[in-house]
Amino acid sequence: MGWQKPVEAQQQLLFKFEGHSFANSDIGNSYHGLIQLEPQGSKGSTILRQADFARCLVQAELDELGRIQGAINRRRPPLPSYLKKDVAQDSLLAHGLRALYDPTPQYRQGHMIFFGYYGLRDVRELAAFIVSVVPQALERFLQGRVAQPVDDTPPHLRPKWLDTLGKPDDGG
Repeated sequence: MGWQKPVEAQQQLLFKFEGHSFANSDIGNSYHGLIQLEPQGSKGSTILRQADFARCLVQAELDELGRIQGAINRRRPPLPSYLKKDVAQDSLLAHGLRALYDPTPQYRQGHMIFFGYYGLRDVRELAAFIVSVVPQALERFLQGRVAQPVDDTPPHLRPKWLDTLGKPDDGG
């Protein structure tokens, strides 16, 4: 879901949310937001600037999101027995599963945040939050005030090939 609107100098602002491709009816799903600036008419073929939506939030907004996400995580049904072995591992899967059940997530500016949900109530709460902060987040993006990316993945779990890609664009 998303929208686009023309902005100054023949440019277009694109704002969208993308669902995670791995959906599990036992533990829920997630989505993340993307803000992009491109030349008008390029339809995504030329990107001038791009940032994860959460990187355009300030700390007070991230704290509020953490409270909302924590409440959602506490309501989530218990981890299914077939995943109990996986959550105890030292792996990317376990890292992600533990985040789904974190009762008090602590977000910092620069985190790429997946908005996790299980039921309709969760989606409504996240949507209400997004609606309340999107105007300010879009304005920050247009002004180039985007937080530097933060990756909290334990270094030994980061795929080695990622190191060959260099640093991500700052979105500004």
